[in-house]
Amino acid sequence: MRIEYKILWVEDNKSWFDTMEELCEDFLDDLGFKIECNRFVNYNEVEAEIELNNLKEYDLLLVDYSLKGSPNGDEIIKLIRDQKDNPILTDVLFYSNDIQAVRDSIKKYELEGVYTSHRNDVFTKFELVANTTIKKVQEVNTMRGLIMAETSDLDELMSTIIQKLLKSDMTEQIESYINGLLDEITENIKTYLSKDIGSKITNSGYFNSLKKAKTITRLYKLKGIGQKGFAHLYDTKVISTRNLFAHVTETEKEGEKVLVSHLTGKEEVFNEERCIEIRKDLINFREILENINKQLE
Repeated sequence: MRIEYKILWVEDNKSWFDTMEELCEDFLDDLGFKIECNRFVNYNEVEAEIELNNLKEYDLLLVDYSLKGSPNGDEIIKLIRDQKDNPILTDVLFYSNDIQAVRDSIKKYELEGVYTSHRNDVFTKFELVANTTIKKVQEVNTMRGLIMAETSDLDELMSTIIQKLLKSDMTEQIESYINGLLDEITENIKTYLSKDIGSKITNSGYFNSLKKAKTITRLYKLKGIGQKGFAHLYDTKVISTRNLFAHVTETEKEGEKVLVSHLTGKEEVFNEERCIEIRKDLINFREILENINKQLE
């Protein structure tokens, strides 16, 4: 699972969908996820989406039973489950004003992995099902993968911003600042230091995540763009967390999972609250960097 929680939603009533999507967005935001919800209104649209990528990017499927001008939702779920070569086993929340019709159709088609709900109770059931899917991935190895993938994306985003700065009216100040950061490196890499600035900033071994973050902070000092103290916050909230998860052993202490760093011996409790905090931090820094990147366009 990524920071984004992706939903395929088959619903032909747009106003009702918009209201429900907002409720789901608030719920997922509290859990440290960004919602990505794609609405479809009929059988043919879902069939076309299956052909694109076999729905593999979705975390949950929501399907209405009655759809205007289209086969009912049970036919859509049957289509999804009947993909024999590449089975789609993603959880489905199937709902209707006629809950008995939903249950009868599940029995008729022998549909598996399907939760049911009355239309009036969809959000309540969504909370329960989404929580279940999220808890499946809140393990150390999964969180490690999520953190590594997301911090890699953030690194790339910082690199994009720095490339723009080196082509802006701040070129001289930014290049001088980066060279100052790199002057801290020992004598045996003089060859590296003699390279042009473009080559220097692509070498992640020397121009690492913290140096990139410091350059983003320099932008705030020069132009007031971004966030004051960005590098310190990024180091504390993202880099240190990434480093912890890269070198830890998992153990249990007083009924809770505890991560012990191989490097420092430091213990950190790993629970649902900590997972939520980590995801929210990653979302926050992505939003800061995306906003900076837009301002430089």
